[in-house]
Amino acid sequence: MFDDRLATVLRMTALGQAGQPTQFRQLLDLLGTLREEQATSPLGTDGFARLAELRQLIAPEEQVRILRESGLRLRNPQLVALLVEGEPRIGAAAMATARLTEAQWLDLIPRLPISSRGFLRHRRDLPASANALLARLGVGDLVLGDASHDTRSAPTAQAAPA
Repeated sequence: MFDDRLATVLRMTALGQAGQPTQFRQLLDLLGTLREEQATSPLGTDGFARLAELRQLIAPEEQVRILRESGLRLRNPQLVALLVEGEPRIGAAAMATARLTEAQWLDLIPRLPISSRGFLRHRRDLPASANALLARLGVGDLVLGDASHDTRSAPTAQAAPA
């Protein structure tokens, strides 16, 4: 059976400022579940183009809020890759929300910007192979150690002249 939900959402382009977040959420959900061949179809391409337009019109804080809503189905690696481009807060929300297969993570991680790979270090549900790949790519915890135990950064005391 043909699913025309994406076509229906795309027909609603004159929503005005109040309807843009709703269409953004709908597109995230629909594009987030497309298979690869659907994502590259003319309708899928139109969906991604409209989402790109909406990303320019909707405040980053609103995009982050929408991305963090429960029930959002973000399972398309092409969409995840698109969302991590640009604003770091949006990329962090997309990395936290994405639910990809092991093979999809392994394919996507090397193509992600370095900053986006760093967001993945907070995920506890990644496959071991994805964590191993992140480690090979040099993505670890970026928290600084305790400087009081690091003699390289500790100031040296100098004796006062007598």
